Amino acid sequence: MTSTTRKRYDNDVDCELAKRSIWLVKVPRYLSELWEANEGHVVGKLQIGAQVEFLTAKGLIQPTPKDEGEGTSAAASATNAEASEIPTQYSFILHDVKSQTMSVLSEDKQALGSEATVKTGRLAIEGRIIKKAECRPPATSKYMKMKLAHIVKNTQPKKTVKMIDKAAVKFKPVSVHAEDMIKSKQKKDGAKTYRADRDVLRQALFKAFEKHSFYRLQDLQQLLQQPVSYVKEVLQEIAVYNTAPPHKSLWCLKPEYCNYKVNAQSEQ
Repeated sequence: MTSTTRKRYDNDVDCELAKRSIWLVKVPRYLSELWEANEGHVVGKLQIGAQVEFLTAKGLIQPTPKDEGEGTSAAASATNAEASEIPTQYSFILHDVKSQTMSVLSEDKQALGSEATVKTGRLAIEGRIIKKAECRPPATSKYMKMKLAHIVKNTQPKKTVKMIDKAAVKFKPVSVHAEDMIKSKQKKDGAKTYRADRDVLRQALFKAFEKHSFYRLQDLQQLLQQPVSYVKEVLQEIAVYNTAPPHKSLWCLKPEYCNYKVNAQSEQ
């Protein structure tokens, strides 16, 4: 099991409040954001009678605007203006839950600490849903103006076009890049090189392998100033191409040529 696999904190699920009755209420987005901004405080009062009504509390903290940057102050002033337009009285439209069994499941991760991202917290059933409700604001002209302001704000583009007096050129296009010039020069130099004698090239390769045991084909071509195809042709006679790590894509001398100096001295 990997460390990223989610682990259970406890196999038991607390069902002590499983029979508690709960209402599932759908509220407007601006009202839910207002409640989130005042978490831990009393956000209103629910009156249950012939009609179910909800009254918001006074002096609630308004949610911070999501816009950042230059428009932060403007967004904040707009939010304060809209706060006075938010309705304070709502009606609940209740619906019975038929042919469905729904419950509320909670997860507590406070005791996990740093392991909260990889472990499942303590699970508990908070109750069963017996009613569905819709929290509807009053259809007044004040509310309609607030909704119109929300619609206009949401339809405004997040990015706007600004007119500037002088263009700020950060990148100037060029016809030929430096990398392309280097590559073309290398091709021209390689085309101008003349093939040396085969024995001379072989001895030059042996001398190069005395300094280093492994080479790339491109490095040998630049070192010997010979065409790539010609160098590769001679290399295939005296060297082997490694296709496996740790010296993958590198050339090294064949075993019979590794100690050619010692063999030459013994023959003398």
